[in-house]
Amino acid sequence: MNNVLNFKSFFSFLGRNKGYTAIDLFGLSVSLMFVILIATYVVGELSTDRGNENAARIYAVSDGEDIGSAYQIGYRLEERYPEIEKVCHVLCRIFDNTLIQRGNETLTANLMLADTTFFDFFNVPLIQGNREQALAARNYAVISESFANKFFGKEDPMGKTIRINDELTLVVNGVMENIRHSVIPDQDILFRVENIKAVGQNMFDDYNSAGVVNVFVMERKGTDIASKSEEVRDWFKTFFWMYERGFSTEVVFIPLNKLYFWEPEGSFGAVTIEKGDWKFVVILLSVGLLILLFAVINYINLTVAQTGFRVKEMATRRLLGSSRKELFTRLIMESTLLTAISFIVGLFLAFFFASYAGDLLQKKIEITEMITPVSGIIVICLIVLVGFIAGLLPAIVISNAKPIEVVRGTFRKQTKMVFSKFFIIFQNLITICLVAASLTMFLQIRYLINAPLGYNTVNVLDIYARELPDQKSSYTLANELEQLACVSRVGLAEGTPFTMGMNFSGRYDNKSISSQEFRGDQTYFDILGFKILRDNHVAGSVKYYLSEEFMKALELPEDAASFKHRAAFDTPLAGIVQDFQMNNILMQKLPGLVILCSNREDMNPRNIIVEVKGDPFAARKEIEIVYEKYTGMEFMGMFINEQVERSFAAQQRTLKIVSIFAMIAILISLLGLLAMSTYFIQQRSSEIAVRKVFGSTNAQVLVRLVKAFLTYVAIAFIIAIPVIWYFMNGWLSDYSYRIELSPWIYAAAGLFCLFISFFTVLVQSYQAATSNPVNNIKDN
Repeated sequence: MNNVLNFKSFFSFLGRNKGYTAIDLFGLSVSLMFVILIATYVVGELSTDRGNENAARIYAVSDGEDIGSAYQIGYRLEERYPEIEKVCHVLCRIFDNTLIQRGNETLTANLMLADTTFFDFFNVPLIQGNREQALAARNYAVISESFANKFFGKEDPMGKTIRINDELTLVVNGVMENIRHSVIPDQDILFRVENIKAVGQNMFDDYNSAGVVNVFVMERKGTDIASKSEEVRDWFKTFFWMYERGFSTEVVFIPLNKLYFWEPEGSFGAVTIEKGDWKFVVILLSVGLLILLFAVINYINLTVAQTGFRVKEMATRRLLGSSRKELFTRLIMESTLLTAISFIVGLFLAFFFASYAGDLLQKKIEITEMITPVSGIIVICLIVLVGFIAGLLPAIVISNAKPIEVVRGTFRKQTKMVFSKFFIIFQNLITICLVAASLTMFLQIRYLINAPLGYNTVNVLDIYARELPDQKSSYTLANELEQLACVSRVGLAEGTPFTMGMNFSGRYDNKSISSQEFRGDQTYFDILGFKILRDNHVAGSVKYYLSEEFMKALELPEDAASFKHRAAFDTPLAGIVQDFQMNNILMQKLPGLVILCSNREDMNPRNIIVEVKGDPFAARKEIEIVYEKYTGMEFMGMFINEQVERSFAAQQRTLKIVSIFAMIAILISLLGLLAMSTYFIQQRSSEIAVRKVFGSTNAQVLVRLVKAFLTYVAIAFIIAIPVIWYFMNGWLSDYSYRIELSPWIYAAAGLFCLFISFFTVLVQSYQAATSNPVNNIKDN
């Protein structure tokens, strides 16, 4: 046993073969770094809202298409159904960037409203305050740790006041940790939902603004509220307008522990909560495991390629009394030891790159959270498993060597290359697929970003006017901006096609139809360049235009002179505008659109639309200076084409991650190809010598070697074609506006892999082709 545990000769071998050691350590360490980072992220995603002991009894009320319901629906459910123990309404992201005052300083805060039961439903730790009393009084508030530091600095925030507006002043009665691992987004200020009128006026009366209020119910132990779904739906039809008019047809109780990854069917399904992307998690896990598999394959290939160096040592140990079992065990332990060293290096790398990975994944990566007894056991099992798998084939090959052949000098590496050929093909297959995936994602995302949206997005700056104190301020700021030389025109509006307008759902001739309404002045209309297909030349201070899609939905003839606005008022129709895309091109279906062109004085502007000329970035800087001087607030305006590009952040993030993995896979593949080319040429050294003795030139030998090796790349390419087609067609099918999977994508990925493989094996092949055949024959 001492002989098995003595690793002095192994470390001596590693020291003599620095290239082998560096490649193995690099491949395993980098791969394990990815495994650690991905595991930390995935565990965080899978643990969302699972820390609450009542999580299994908590459900979100949904209509099956969108997450969310209406304010006060929870109270009605609680009154009617004894199965429900308590309810909690939560409003998030509806009142983001709300202006609040601190002395003479104006700040913005993200407000969250909820019932007093909030801390029973969600496991949000308090740094200061008591969970039971935190929202005991109507004007009590709980603030986040980050907001406390920003708003109060080093002062103790407990008992301090925060003035929201003339109607509402809150008293801080608790400080909570920044919310993580929850469907509830991280918000600045939490206070009681009874104050809803102070911030939302009448927008939530009579179950309006349905879909933006998250309604959670907690069922009593031993009951099943989900079984009442059909009964609840029929009851909703008697008083809830969404069901009365047929806009919603189902009631779904979504378990809290499944809500994070629940896929809504509607277009706007999850804007008010944090949502996870299960496909993205699967992609991360899959590619991370592939990278680790690459490193294991490299270890196997490199170790087998070094058989000639290790077999003499092992044969000597056999002659000195070691059994084949002891040698096998020793080789497995060596690979496990190298894996353990690589894990330690990978752990340090993971700590170093954690912040970068967090930025990339849009999640805070806290590796220290993974340091638990359970994770320790998992790590030990992982190291043992990887070490065993990596060392298994080399241990079989080396321990099976016959000592007498080694002593006589007649030992020849006669191991079949079946496994090695498979590994070469497999590595090239995955590399080609990753390169093709990266290229497809890049082309698709670029296609989406540059897709025609039906209105002008170039050199148009969108400034969110709701942050301004009042309506008059919007007019004044617009006038100030119009004086700048870099500004062509300034328009005012209530919503843009990208940031959405006001949704209205109504009954038109016994049909339930939803539409989006926009209001803007004539300058807004001209800047965005809405294309008028029919102009009825209607006079008046407010002109109503309908989109093609809405005309079809209302079944109006092209020459219609009027329509019933909001299904009630007979309104002159100013004309028809060409359909344009709402939000980004990912939406599956265009909604009906109503565009009101009116005087500035008739609006309560939400957006100031600025068309700039010259250098757009210099123009934004000038506008920013004027804005901050006039308002005293940080400038948050964005060009519309920037908004479009940012809306594809999730796709760009996936592209970046897949590209990084592809580059790492390529690098590890290169190292593996280098190792295998060495082994491959060693296996064929006698053949090369014989061919040269019988007249083959160096060039002929070189071509033969390179051609033989690149055959494996060609085989991998042939296998990769259907794999790429299957997975990338599935990925593209999620988009209504998409590219075709061009043959050039396959060709580019295959040629790229072919070239890097060619240059990797070229040097080794050249050295073998130009070597002295006498030496090869003598050595063999």
